[in-house]
Amino acid sequence: MPILFNPAKKKGIFMVPSGGTVSPTPVPSFSNTKSIDFDGVDDYVDCGSFAGLNSATALTVSVWFKSSIYSNLGRLVNLEKHVEIYQSYAAASNTKGRFYYKLMGNYGNSFKTLGGTSASGVGDLIDGDWHHLCFVWDNSTTTAIVYEDGVAVITNTSTTGTLNSVSDNLYIGADPAGANPIQGKVDEVALWDTALSPTDVAAVYNLRSPDNLTSLSPIFWMRNGDKVVSFPTIPDQVGSNNGTAYNEIESVMIVTDTP
Repeated sequence: MPILFNPAKKKGIFMVPSGGTVSPTPVPSFSNTKSIDFDGVDDYVDCGSFAGLNSATALTVSVWFKSSIYSNLGRLVNLEKHVEIYQSYAAASNTKGRFYYKLMGNYGNSFKTLGGTSASGVGDLIDGDWHHLCFVWDNSTTTAIVYEDGVAVITNTSTTGTLNSVSDNLYIGADPAGANPIQGKVDEVALWDTALSPTDVAAVYNLRSPDNLTSLSPIFWMRNGDKVVSFPTIPDQVGSNNGTAYNEIESVMIVTDTP
């Protein structure tokens, strides 16, 4: 008895109804496989002079962080004299894993600082797991919100001001020249000159799985390891503020550990 060939059984071949078409299998448009590991001693990334938030009256900062080691006043994201997210004091033994979220106006003077050792709601995030931190502020509603792991842990409705008008450098992992370094892994740093809605923040968190931010139009987006072509350059995916990594070699600083 002859063996009949059934094309529907052949791998990669599909029977199509008359007049129909076959849609190719979708190829994932986003892949997150790497992050930057800061040693807490002298590692940092300098993204150069950043003017995107000069005189801004709204912003959003988003960043993923993982660590089990506390760094006294370690800077996670620092746009000098505009906005920063940093760890609290080592002296506060019960709450040292908590973060401060600061907005700065003329001359870099702070007009609002949220979180930190005395804040209720914010958590101890130095537990060895990945966490998402998101800071949203809108002067038009005088509202600042701190989200941690997709949850609004602080909402302040009396935050009013205008960010500093003078450009300063944007740093990841430390203050200028590597001062106040942080120890831990950092991924997917993004900035907006608008206040993301709660729905948008939920989309960024994406149930603890970073996703493509293109549709949300950030003004800065650093993939922190993914898309690196020529280390020590860490590319800005949406603008011209490519970062330069300092004081570490690529094989140590770029790691395959992501949210």
